[in-house]
Amino acid sequence: MSPSTATRLTRRSLGRIAAATAVAAPVAGALAACSGEDDPNKITFLSWDNAEVMGPVIEQFEKDNPDYHVEVQYAAPVAGYIQKLQTQLGSNSATDVFIITAENKKQLMDGAFVQDQSGEPWASNLNETAVETYSRDGKLYGSAISSWAGGMVVNRDLVPGEFPADWDGFLDLCKQLKADGTVPYLEAVVGMTDTFCALLGQQNVVHGGTMDQQIWDGDLTFEEAWTPAVKAWYRLFEEGILDTSAAGLTGDVVLPEFQQGRLAVMTTGSWGISGISNGAPDLDFRFEAVPGSAGEPYWSGAVSPGLAINVKAKNPDAAKVFIEWMSTEPGVSFYQQANQFISTVKDYEPDLPAQLGDLVTAVQDGEYYLPAVSWIDNNDALSTEANALTQQLATGDIEPVDVGKAMDAKLASLR
Repeated sequence: MSPSTATRLTRRSLGRIAAATAVAAPVAGALAACSGEDDPNKITFLSWDNAEVMGPVIEQFEKDNPDYHVEVQYAAPVAGYIQKLQTQLGSNSATDVFIITAENKKQLMDGAFVQDQSGEPWASNLNETAVETYSRDGKLYGSAISSWAGGMVVNRDLVPGEFPADWDGFLDLCKQLKADGTVPYLEAVVGMTDTFCALLGQQNVVHGGTMDQQIWDGDLTFEEAWTPAVKAWYRLFEEGILDTSAAGLTGDVVLPEFQQGRLAVMTTGSWGISGISNGAPDLDFRFEAVPGSAGEPYWSGAVSPGLAINVKAKNPDAAKVFIEWMSTEPGVSFYQQANQFISTVKDYEPDLPAQLGDLVTAVQDGEYYLPAVSWIDNNDALSTEANALTQQLATGDIEPVDVGKAMDAKLASLR
């Protein structure tokens, strides 16, 4: 999971959850209901995008597919959504379509709760990274139409030159800005941040892109793999760029500081561009990768959650109509235009804001990392532990080496 784990079929949709209003069924559906039969053209869907985000998408689907209608339920991600879905699956009341994500994909696959979509016509429209994320043994269990990445957002008026590619250069920049009276950098440390995860991603590259598999296989430990990245991130505190108050910050506090030109650099995901621009339409800003501790910048990020079909779906054929529309034109373009995600499908290339810079290419090439997506199992429990440890590190309660040690202990306890 995204560290501010957000960010939707993307992780930005953490806003208010509105109650869904049932859409009137077609006449045929009404007659079937009167006779006590299920309507085969009704699709039930548990969404973690809220009604503000998903409502217009459902409306457009029904407009394009007038024989079908969708009944939507909403649950806020991440923990609340997973709990609601688990409860429904346990009581055999789950919807036809629901969300599969990093935190629950292993459980859904292991429990045989989701149908294989690998032979469906829309599967070939998903790019390789999207397919790999929600596949096992050649079978596809979730259709993800987008990815996201997180990094640093730079006020170009306050940082007009070339942005540093290396971590030492970034820290030097922050110290110079601070000496000149500018707030250089803020991030809300509510858990693993975009910066923290990107630095871990750089370590994954060091270990050949298989860092987590090596940890699970016993060939590497969290302490060995994570400590260089954790030490690099902790320098933000050691060198006075951040202080312990970062653990109490929220994005709602940081964003206005950036919008009003009082903050040089902040962190957010690719979905955050509209929030910045809406509040500061004339602000000159650009997304940049997190400078690398070894000189190579990197992004946090992941394939967004996918759409899964309940193996006990009441109307599986109707569910497939919905997922095919969402995963191909014209559905994918409608959703993208409304929500500005970065597409992981082959038949649609969105027109994205120039401020995203190199982020778009990095996402399309899969050059990003998020621990919760890469972990082999126990994603939810390990995410909770890592988020808590990050906050403890920010408040000075533990040292960098303690993070990896505690993660090793947690993994051992889960086996």
